[in-house]
Amino acid sequence: MGFYLTKPINIPIGQNVNDVVARLHNLLKIKPGELKSVALHRQSVDARDKSNVHFVCSYLVETTRAPQNAVPFKYPADVLMRTVSNPTKMHVVVVGAGPAGLFAALYLVKSGVHVTVVERGSDVDERQKIVRCFFYGGELNENTNVQFGLGGAGTFSDGKLTSGISSPLTHTVFRQLVRSGAPEDILTSSLPHVGTDRLVCVVADMRDEILHNGGEFIFNAEVTDLLLDKGSVKGVRLDNGITLSADKVVLACGHSARDTFRLLNALGAELTFKPFAVGVRVEHSRKFINLAQYGSLFATHRDLPAASYKLVMNGDTHSCYSFCMCPGGVVVAAASESDGVVVNGMSNYARNDANSNSALVVNVTAEDVASYGYGNGPFAGVNFQRELERRAFILGGGKYIAPAQNVTDFLANRTSTSFDVSPSYPRGVKSADLRTIFPEQITRTLCEGLECFDRKIRGFGTNGVLTAVESRTSSPVRIVRGDNLQSNLKNLYPVGEGAGYAGGIVSSAVDGLRIAMRIVDEI
Repeated sequence: MGFYLTKPINIPIGQNVNDVVARLHNLLKIKPGELKSVALHRQSVDARDKSNVHFVCSYLVETTRAPQNAVPFKYPADVLMRTVSNPTKMHVVVVGAGPAGLFAALYLVKSGVHVTVVERGSDVDERQKIVRCFFYGGELNENTNVQFGLGGAGTFSDGKLTSGISSPLTHTVFRQLVRSGAPEDILTSSLPHVGTDRLVCVVADMRDEILHNGGEFIFNAEVTDLLLDKGSVKGVRLDNGITLSADKVVLACGHSARDTFRLLNALGAELTFKPFAVGVRVEHSRKFINLAQYGSLFATHRDLPAASYKLVMNGDTHSCYSFCMCPGGVVVAAASESDGVVVNGMSNYARNDANSNSALVVNVTAEDVASYGYGNGPFAGVNFQRELERRAFILGGGKYIAPAQNVTDFLANRTSTSFDVSPSYPRGVKSADLRTIFPEQITRTLCEGLECFDRKIRGFGTNGVLTAVESRTSSPVRIVRGDNLQSNLKNLYPVGEGAGYAGGIVSSAVDGLRIAMRIVDEI
């Protein structure tokens, strides 16, 4: 008797994907009594043939003998399902309470380490109030916003859990998210997402589990200095005057912690430029995207989720691609610095808002930034991002109103007099020439991308609205770490997206676990 993973099989839309026992008997070439259990393992939608949209599913089965069309299967270890160890004398300060920081802290406290999590933003309930206030016209809080606060930048997104990494630690991340309240379908969906409305509860539950196991949180406190002794980090100093001694410091500061990057540079940490991408949010009606992806027969089928897409155009020197696609979502105000406009996308779990949006971005290299006039060095990308955000702020007329333009007008280089779809950016938009924000190379690549994508999704480039500027796709700085996962400043562990070693919730969480496991191994 053993567990096996089946080959994928097609399931018609409308059929219960768990009602497949008879089909599995035939697929696996086994008798009814030989199939002991069945569990859905992965489910995706195949919409290539619009007349035959269907699910593609694989299953984890338990059988009494080896079946055909299946391979032996065993889940990786869930490294957080462990008995809490006896307390150690080690104290670790974790800077930042995004996915990397939370997962690192949780593993450490379960290993008996005394952990203090320092977060410059607010706890999640207060953070929600502050963010919502800013969305609808309030003042910007530069420490608590879409970028900073419990849960990190991913909290006010779609809660997407897609990732290109293949680490066995992803299993731990998904299981822990479910234990903390995420929907169980993230374990089986090929495009898993939690949704902002549920993710705020998930990060609150993880906070409580860390507290229950002896960890501490200090919110609304920014790290303004590191305590150094002969090149080794011995703790941190906070803007509220508190000094925390520590044996190790895990730096999970997030990709928008520009002042932290400057501090590290001043203290002698090795930093380098990291490639990133910039562009706009492109917004179409959810109805249009559903129709384009599913066809008229299935566009409104109740069993199908709001449709998504992933588009890439590889040019001779630059690429244009969709990023952080939010079906049935909204464009949000994601600024974290005064006098700059930043946009991002967000969806709730139901993904039932009127529009669907995605970042449409162009890759930016060190050579690009230098040619644009922002010099060389680790902060060239930061300076470029900040200038784009300032231009967008001015173009929107101030008050964090975002500049916007119809797709067709952007391509034709003319100002929009009305919008094809109602822009969802909550602080309001102003019709503007978005070409004036970007260097010519980026504008040209965006235009080429839109024309290319219109051939892939008919109508993509002939309707919809663009809102600027999408500048925080990933960190423009990498905090260099060695084979021991430490910075050249000993006992400082840069981790996650802000350190330049991850890109999204899952990879950041995995990196946090990896760092924590290394620290525990060294006790």
